[in-house]
Amino acid sequence: MAEVEELLDGVAVRLPAAEEIRRRGQRRRARRRTGAAALCTVALLAAGAWALLPGGPDGRGTVAIAPDNPFRENGAVRNLPAKEVPLYGTWRWKDNEGRPVDSDARGDLLNRAGLGTFCPGTSPETGRVDRIGYTKEYRGVRKAVARQCLVEYDDEATARDELRTVLAGLDADGLSRTAGASQDVREGAAAPETVTAWSGKVPGGHTLRVFTQRWKSWVSVVEVLDGDS
Repeated sequence: MAEVEELLDGVAVRLPAAEEIRRRGQRRRARRRTGAAALCTVALLAAGAWALLPGGPDGRGTVAIAPDNPFRENGAVRNLPAKEVPLYGTWRWKDNEGRPVDSDARGDLLNRAGLGTFCPGTSPETGRVDRIGYTKEYRGVRKAVARQCLVEYDDEATARDELRTVLAGLDADGLSRTAGASQDVREGAAAPETVTAWSGKVPGGHTLRVFTQRWKSWVSVVEVLDGDS
């Protein structure tokens, strides 16, 4: 269709043909779609998510974006802040600034199932050079205590083996898994993150809860011993 010429206030204005108007509209819509797709892709990559991007014989290829290490922040080892320790709402945890939490009568309860020797510490007499341990302790109301031991191993295989040992000790000591499932331990899969939770009654009528988490060659064990009722 030929272009249309109109006269506005004595000035000739040449209008594009209908076909040209449609083509311009299609180009604008295509640019908008491309821009929106690019923004979505950037957002998914920034969030560390699983994104479906074009590729492969069917036009859809899966790209796995590895999550960040939850145990490091800005290059430094990150033990749990008190407010992130499980059951904070009940026991109102604070960082322990006094004697070790296992130095009193409750120490035997925290050190059950081999957990007393799980964290290697930094003393050379441990004889273990394939791991580094970082311990942080907490105290709560009514004599509740908690402890996190975070261990970095030389390799992921060692971390998986040590986690299996921890879980076997909890089971042998009579604690029961209370939530979640460890795909990593059950099938030996190299899952990016494995979380389990255990609990059981210990002498004195208290409940000991243990939360384990693995990320590659890192293993975290958090113990929570309930306070007085």
